[in-house]
Amino acid sequence: MGRGAKPPSAGYSPGRCARDVYDALEAHEGNMPAAQHEVIPLLRRLGQEDDLLQIGLPRESNHGVDGSWLYWDGEIGIFTAKFPDGLAVPVHDHGTWEIVGVYEGELDYRSYRQVDDSSTEGYAELEVVEDRVLRPGDFSVLPPPPDDIHGFQARGGMWMIGVIHGAFAEERRYFDVERRSYVRRHQKAWRRSLGARGQPR
Repeated sequence: MGRGAKPPSAGYSPGRCARDVYDALEAHEGNMPAAQHEVIPLLRRLGQEDDLLQIGLPRESNHGVDGSWLYWDGEIGIFTAKFPDGLAVPVHDHGTWEIVGVYEGELDYRSYRQVDDSSTEGYAELEVVEDRVLRPGDFSVLPPPPDDIHGFQARGGMWMIGVIHGAFAEERRYFDVERRSYVRRHQKAWRRSLGARGQPR
């Protein structure tokens, strides 16, 4: 158990949730965007459990300041991540699909698709796909590449529930939407540049 945590309760466990997610994916031949209408209710049910911050194994968050693995088997991972009030995570990609949801707090969330032909290194024209505030019980599905692009800002001390397929890419693209550009960075480089309070140095 992570951080001297108690064992899971007898409610809807992350392991049970993961098995149900697998069943939904299998019914849609592994297509998460197609399966999302079955998967999101499962994650909402998991998010009603009140002990998710006390269970799991410690996880070094790529962009957050704390977090745990609630479930991981190499193919599906369910995790929590903490983001301090006002922390704005830059627009970035993942190399896989991801589901983002809120357990506590609120999140200003925006996802994108790249609309140019990706032929010029460092250049990207992005179009907004989704722009909304996520609150507890809200989830958003980020599709597989090349449309796996989003950015967000925490409102209050915010805890995320996330689900990923496989693993995030070690090297990510970090976008400047206004300048239509991006740079490639290691996935933990941005977070490690933050100060002790979780703000950029």
